[in-house]
Amino acid sequence: MTRFLGKLFPQESPLKLLYEHARLVEKSAEQIPVALGKFLRHEPVEDLAQLVDKLEDEADEIKVRIREVYSKLKFVYFDRVDLLLILHDQDAVIDAVDDFLKMLCIYRFDKPLPKELTDMLFELAERVQDAIKFMVESVHELLKLVESSFSPAVVGEENALTQKVESDESGTDRLSLALAKKVFSLKNVLHPVDIMYLEKLTRLLTRAADHAENVAEKVRMIAKS
Repeated sequence: MTRFLGKLFPQESPLKLLYEHARLVEKSAEQIPVALGKFLRHEPVEDLAQLVDKLEDEADEIKVRIREVYSKLKFVYFDRVDLLLILHDQDAVIDAVDDFLKMLCIYRFDKPLPKELTDMLFELAERVQDAIKFMVESVHELLKLVESSFSPAVVGEENALTQKVESDESGTDRLSLALAKKVFSLKNVLHPVDIMYLEKLTRLLTRAADHAENVAEKVRMIAKS
């Protein structure tokens, strides 16, 4: 009987663990604009990269706990696959952030970048950070949704939040495209390696935003099911 009840009501809530995982992803994303600023000032960013590494390790530990708890549950509010897909996308976000900070550790520009270019980089970093913040709020709304037994009022809040995430992600896509065009327009000014490097940084930031939007979209699908 004790084992049966444990499967119905586990000591650790998988959704609360998912939210805890999302908060670690958000904390890692907070390092993006800080690291970018230090990088452009030719200051070392290894300390921030190590911090994100530590946060990623903590997130991996929670990921294992989520899978262990969820695999044993007999009763769930929605398909196990949905939660694991959300977890996969959250994990992909922190992976992209980790890769971004590691990239900042391996290269330095020989001369300062044009201000218009650095402004666009910072704007993209802020948009990505916003997308991840909305992702975390979306996961928190999912937790509230389950705790409220899918209250229509909470479903409405979740749908409104998802629209904000999708709007922000679309803006991120437009900005990353504008940034890429700007970089290649400076082909006679920038070193070819600089262009390749900037393209890689842009892709990593955009990838983080894409996966954050995926989380919000999956939550919206759960709320409507």
